[in-house]
Amino acid sequence: MARVIVVTGKGGTGKTVASALIVKHLKEHARGPILALDADPDCDLGSVLGLKVESTIGDLREDTLKRIKDLPAGLSKTSYIEAGLHQVITEAEKVDLITMGRAEGPGCYCYINSILRKFADDLQAAYEWVVMDNEAGLEHLSRRTASHVDHLIVMVSRDPLSVDCAERIVTLVSDLKNDVRRKHVLFNGVDEARAAAIEARIAPLGLERLGVLPFDPAVETCVGERRSLFELHTGPAAARIAEIMRKMEEPKPCK
Repeated sequence: MARVIVVTGKGGTGKTVASALIVKHLKEHARGPILALDADPDCDLGSVLGLKVESTIGDLREDTLKRIKDLPAGLSKTSYIEAGLHQVITEAEKVDLITMGRAEGPGCYCYINSILRKFADDLQAAYEWVVMDNEAGLEHLSRRTASHVDHLIVMVSRDPLSVDCAERIVTLVSDLKNDVRRKHVLFNGVDEARAAAIEARIAPLGLERLGVLPFDPAVETCVGERRSLFELHTGPAAARIAEIMRKMEEPKPCK
């Protein structure tokens, strides 16, 4: 079974860049293949990774709902959806990307969503790691897009609202049926003093501190010029992600 990392937080905290840097690190250091899941409504993970997304799960869902009554004889609804699912995978060297895309429309998606959940569970067996860039509401986790989460990373920035959002996320996680094994906080765009003050406030949440993601002009240039972060060879952000991955592999600290 794949190990699953979910990156979440308020919009603007840098979760997509952090997710992309984690995927980049795993591409360079993991033995097996990596599945990147873009579950953020903005759908920016593909752009940051330099991967062209032709179709999304949202597109497939809408298309299936329109065509499901007119399928050719002998073609089951399940077969039609599963064929479409393999077409929404964007493939690259050692990394596959699935983009969830737009939210559901007004139709009934219960049957389609049940197949999507099974597909997500079955697909994980083919990968060593799954990295999900997730929106703060954790909609896809609540729908069991990932049946277990090894590491939940909550991004927090200097925006006070990102701290409020972190508190809501932890509360929401406690209500989910998913197995979330470890919960972390990663600061972005704050200095160590501010990070320490925020950490004191959120201490009751029980989040393990991963540190501060430093500003990296090379990352900013790549994102601004729409170049893939896979082209980034070194720098403070990539170095910190390597430290973070080592830290997450360490045994959970005893309280």
